[in-house]
Amino acid sequence: MKRAITCAIAILAFACMQKQADGTYRVTDSSTTSDVAKTAHDDAVKSGDQIKKTADDIGKSDAVKKMKNGSVELGRGVKEGLGQAAQKAGNALSKAGKKAEEDVKKTDSKSSNN
Repeated sequence: MKRAITCAIAILAFACMQKQADGTYRVTDSSTTSDVAKTAHDDAVKSGDQIKKTADDIGKSDAVKKMKNGSVELGRGVKEGLGQAAQKAGNALSKAGKKAEEDVKKTDSKSSNN
């Protein structure tokens, strides 16, 4: 593969050259290469601008706004659900604590009666 690429580059380099009257080879037109490079650069800039504009348009669309709002609502729902779970766990712990206190009081009263 590397040899094929090297050969292709060599062939292209020789294709751009023209034999002069004095027997030397010189590149026929170097401005064509720079024009092609400039055109490729300009096309890349245009493509980048189009991609940026498309991304901005997508970001401003109703679907994306609804998704953002939905994720905010989902976050609120999760927080609310966690709060309710914590309250229920707190209530259960409170009941268990009261029951433990009552059990201790019952055993204290039985042991003091003996």
